[in-house]
Amino acid sequence: MNKPKWISLILTMFLFSVSEASEPLDLNDFCMGQEKTHDQSPAMKLVPLPDGDLLFLDQGFCSALRESRKDEHGGSGWKVRFYASHSFTRYFNSDMTFQSSRYNVEIKDYEWAERGSREFFTPREWAKPASNPLQMLDEPTNTFTVSLEKDGHEFYLSAFHPKFFQEPGQVKHMAGTIDGVAVDQVQAVSEPFHGYTFRPGESKLVRNEFTYGQMIFEAGYGHRFTLIRSKIGSITYIPQVGVGLMTGRNLSVMVKAGEWWEFDESKTALGVNGFGASAGNRIEINSRNEKFGVFYENRVGYYKMQSKFFDGTQKFNLGFIGNSVGVKFMLYHKKRAPAHLME
Repeated sequence: MNKPKWISLILTMFLFSVSEASEPLDLNDFCMGQEKTHDQSPAMKLVPLPDGDLLFLDQGFCSALRESRKDEHGGSGWKVRFYASHSFTRYFNSDMTFQSSRYNVEIKDYEWAERGSREFFTPREWAKPASNPLQMLDEPTNTFTVSLEKDGHEFYLSAFHPKFFQEPGQVKHMAGTIDGVAVDQVQAVSEPFHGYTFRPGESKLVRNEFTYGQMIFEAGYGHRFTLIRSKIGSITYIPQVGVGLMTGRNLSVMVKAGEWWEFDESKTALGVNGFGASAGNRIEINSRNEKFGVFYENRVGYYKMQSKFFDGTQKFNLGFIGNSVGVKFMLYHKKRAPAHLME
């Protein structure tokens, strides 16, 4: 709205306020009249005065008032958004407890490595024979989220696809028994081949992976704070917390007792293997109507894990920090009735 229109209305209201009007001008009634009748013509009000009648004519003030009150209410109405992103995840070291007939040990500061599978984003991978480019939606560690928001209060459901496995070549302190031999020392988790000799108590855990069907499903809450709003778009900050569960299948491989090139394999069925929570921060850069945007999200999570391990179990606490970059789309926006905007 240009300045002359604002000045005209303000001066008119001032002159009217100091006159002997029979009643004050109610802005809500004034602007709501055309909304109730769906009249497209400017709002008007005729006020009788002792010295003559005074006509109020809206030249853009009512629409500006509605827009300002819409902003005050956080954007009006229910909004459903969809987020898709790729995640770069670091997994923290954790103490591991393995309990089985062969391998019954505790390992200090056991290390996990991320399997990012980012090669599935490259045209070179797509050009390979029998390649399926749609695997880029599943193979890399992607995150998909749907949120429902009103008045800044946002509730979300997310599906994060983590993939992590035993860091190769790690040497850790191990205490317990391996194949019935007591151990309490620093040694390789997966002892490399060093000739056809075998030292009792050697650890031969070749692989320990959580990659197949591994998902974290979370429900959470966040609150939206608009940092910058302009004619071309907005920047929004959303702190959030969530709780959830982890599902997946574990694959573990050990060299058979007394062998060099024969292996025992443990592969679990798909199921729940952990419960936990996370806290995060998200920054969004949105288009003017917020139908599209890009975002960065940082999230710290902690999950208490337990999975089958051969004829026993493995237990550990999984901590991680994830950094995600992606795009967002507005799927649905239920606007409030104009009357609500004028309350």
